[in-house]
Amino acid sequence: LPDGTQMMAVVKADAYGHGDRMVSRELEGMGVRWFGVSNLEEGASLRAAGVQGEILIFGYTPPSMAAELAALNITQAVFNGDYARELNEAAVRAGVRVKGHLKVDTGMGRIGFPCESADEICACCRLPGLEISGIFSHFSSSDDLTPAGQEYTRMQKARFDAVVEGLKRRGIDIPFRHLQNSAGIVSYPECSYEAVRAGVILYGQGLPFLPGHGLPLRPVMSLCSIVAMVKTVKAGDCISYSRTFTAPREMRVAT
Repeated sequence: LPDGTQMMAVVKADAYGHGDRMVSRELEGMGVRWFGVSNLEEGASLRAAGVQGEILIFGYTPPSMAAELAALNITQAVFNGDYARELNEAAVRAGVRVKGHLKVDTGMGRIGFPCESADEICACCRLPGLEISGIFSHFSSSDDLTPAGQEYTRMQKARFDAVVEGLKRRGIDIPFRHLQNSAGIVSYPECSYEAVRAGVILYGQGLPFLPGHGLPLRPVMSLCSIVAMVKTVKAGDCISYSRTFTAPREMRVAT
């Protein structure tokens, strides 16, 4: 990563099954300061495990949980005007300010402010119960290196930059930007801003959709078992439910 670009470790879904508490504590000890999760329960679990770094919730948190977000010092994705206003009202009633990162939909087609809604975004940034400190979007096709895929990814970056610049012209300068996912980190280094979001790449899963990426990745998890029984089967013998495997010849099979 370029100097000054932080890595946000995506540890949602129990760190993709690797154990979010263990992974996050290990990464925090290595200097990682940002962690991305799906929901408040995942963020609260990290806090209970002693994780001190910044936590961003990518998904929805009920506005009624504004006080919990503030108490746990967790940042919430803010993705449209209605949600921003409801979260703000709940925060004001609770006497707190909730940290937020604006989510802009540049082409993924899921949650996020439309790129044409700069005025609404500005209004959300001025809500007293919200502390907007970041802005982000998400690549749809950074793993698609066909000409069409690359064109779409460049278009998303251009839209994101246009939103940021439009906000600056309106007096809103958001200091923390992030756009890249795992494939984007590898294939589009010019898209680095203040942070990147490392997902599957963080766990050494490799990038089968990006052959030749050249990174010396190794999986951080291995699955081990023991052999309970070894036997010889004849050609034509079937094994497992629905005869999943049929022996083409006499062979030894381990269970």
